[in-house]
This record gives sequence, structure tokens and C-alpha cells, in this order.
Amino acid sequence: MADDDKGRTTLKPVERRTFLRYSLIGSVGVGLGGFALGTLGMLWPREGDGLAGEVDLGDARELIEEIENERAPMRIPEGGISILVWDPSSSSAMRAYGDDHAIVDDDHGLMAVNSQSCPHLGCGVPWCQASQWFECPCHGSRYNRYGEWTGGPAPRGLDRYVSFIDDGRFIVDLSQELTGPARTANALEQPPEGPSCV
Repeated sequence: MADDDKGRTTLKPVERRTFLRYSLIGSVGVGLGGFALGTLGMLWPREGDGLAGEVDLGDARELIEEIENERAPMRIPEGGISILVWDPSSSSAMRAYGDDHAIVDDDHGLMAVNSQSCPHLGCGVPWCQASQWFECPCHGSRYNRYGEWTGGPAPRGLDRYVSFIDDGRFIVDLSQELTGPARTANALEQPPEGPSCV
């Protein structure tokens, strides 16, 4: 029996202080590790950080045709923008958007809105095909086809970028972001055309 006792090692019970010390060190280590990973994550570009400066988005008339055929703005994920058609023949739209957004002809203009970041808290704002509005899934802010505020907690309409036409090409200047229109702006006066998506 003495031989059997020689080969065995006996484990000492873990003291309460030792257990608490290692638990504290482990939890602080996990917290600091998560903080470090979050900090490193800020160094990688997000979707929408791929374009900068003046960007040529293609032939303006082809863009208008595609947007009108699809009945939906054209999403450009690399820039975090959506391209939409607006009507410069409307005097209220011309007053609100004529100076900073592209005018293709008497009845068609193009503008780029920042659909990657809701003015409320920065959520992405997808297009709802059913209602023909932009609708924020986070807190329910809604914007009409021109990106004008129509409801929800957002303080204003979708922010947008300066755009212009150069030799028939639609150019968006992503270095010149414009604050979205005030809540009272309603150049389009567009009610929802169907059920909401959120």
C-alpha cells in the first residue's frame, strides 16, 4: 500500500483568494482584449469608405432610364450613397435642389443622398420598394423619394452630396457633403405608395 501512495500526487484544494484573484485577472484580461479588438477594428475601412473626391458614376441619361425602369434609386455601396431622380420642372424642387444637384434636362435631375447613415443615429437607410420611401429599420425614420423627412425621430432629411453633369456624365463630389433638408421641406409631397417595410 505504501508503493501505491508513492505514485500518486495529491492536489491541494484551491483557496478562495486564489480563485478570486485568477477570476479578476481573467475578466480584466477579456475586457481589455475586447477593447483592443474594437480599437483595431476602427482601422479597417467600412463599406462606403471606398470612394472619395469627385466620382464619375456614368452616363446621366442611362442612369435616369435605369432608375425610372426599376422604380428605385441606384445604390452605390462603395460610396454609401443612393442616386435618385428629381424633377427640376417643379419650382419648389428647383428652389430646394437646383443649386447643388445635377440637372440633366428640363424634366430630369440626379442627386446623390447618403443612405448609409440616418441623420438620427447613423443606421443604414434602405429603400422600401413597396412604399417608395427610404425607411430606417432602427428607429423608424422615413424619407420620401427625394430623401426629405416624412416621419420618425430624425432631425432632418437625408444628407446629400454636391453633384453636376460634365459632358453627359454624372459626377458626385463626395468631399462636399450637404446637410439634409429641414423637416419642413417637402418639395415632392409624396405619400407612401404602399405598405411600409419596417
